Amino acid sequence: MDAGLGNDQLPGPFAVMEYCGMIKLPARPRSPSIPVSILLTAMGLVAPATLLAQAIATVGDDEITRDQFEREVYMAARQTYYHGAPSSEAEYIEFRREIADRLVDRALLLQEADRRGIQPDRSKVEAELAGYEARYAGTERWEAEGEQMMAALRGRFEQDSALIQLEMQERVVPEPAESDLRDYYRDNPEKFTEPAQNRVSVILLAVEAAATPEIWSAAREEAARIVSRLDQGADFAELARMHSSDRSADGGGDMGYLHAGMLGADVEAAIAGLDIGEYSEPMQVLEGMAIFRLSDRKAAQLKNYEDVATRAVELWKRDAGERQWQALLARLRETGKVTIDEEYLATRPGPAQ
Repeated sequence: MDAGLGNDQLPGPFAVMEYCGMIKLPARPRSPSIPVSILLTAMGLVAPATLLAQAIATVGDDEITRDQFEREVYMAARQTYYHGAPSSEAEYIEFRREIADRLVDRALLLQEADRRGIQPDRSKVEAELAGYEARYAGTERWEAEGEQMMAALRGRFEQDSALIQLEMQERVVPEPAESDLRDYYRDNPEKFTEPAQNRVSVILLAVEAAATPEIWSAAREEAARIVSRLDQGADFAELARMHSSDRSADGGGDMGYLHAGMLGADVEAAIAGLDIGEYSEPMQVLEGMAIFRLSDRKAAQLKNYEDVATRAVELWKRDAGERQWQALLARLRETGKVTIDEEYLATRPGPAQ
């Protein structure tokens, strides 16, 4: 049984060479393509076969080999860390253990799916395979290795399909009783609370980020003159219509009610220090120089149960399904026959070890 991780993507043909220690690639963003764990399985690795075949874990009658494990660690690290690996040895050892645990969980879940007689969705598997073949057919690499790749991909997609169906089964929960929903509403007020909001207006003097210091200086001076006019009693909305480059200008600069996180931290801090009706000093933001006015505040407010009852059902069922899924994993871990080579996991071998 292949207990590899899902969604590993091939950045390019040189990734295989890098893994085998033939070249060293710089860290780079991943571009989606064929799963590396599948392709490496089909293509083989330059490493002693007897070492690669040794198990780092057994799950019932299934083995997770060093080959599988090191490939998964390698690709997961490439996806997780900018430089392809954690910065410290201790973090890397912990990362290796996390990957081993994920591989064990996958093997346990595949065995559970098999016990339940779950069959893969053949039509979806075939559609996925057809998509890969359409994308890569005709390439030199596909002509040479396409048959092996398709066989490996088919096995993986069938496993993934079975796991998806297992999870869907396990997350099915009965409809909650009204008392359960009210208890859930009472115990999770943060899920049904309208966050605090500020009604904010803005006058924005647009400046390109790459503008010269002279242009930025001119914008600051103009913003200071606008604040001076406000100090003398000028109407904020009228000045916004006259000077602001923000899309809210036609409405007098009114941006409406905004909750935390919708504006930059510095802007939100400035607004937090304002009383209703007050305006800020000119502030440099990404788009230019801005002056903000606080028009109103709304405190966080817990919504009435009757108004969120439908949402409560959705959230209750989601959380109940998650509890059932985690309970299944816990039961499988507790009852499954799992042995792990802890000494091996505590090492950092090279690709060919």
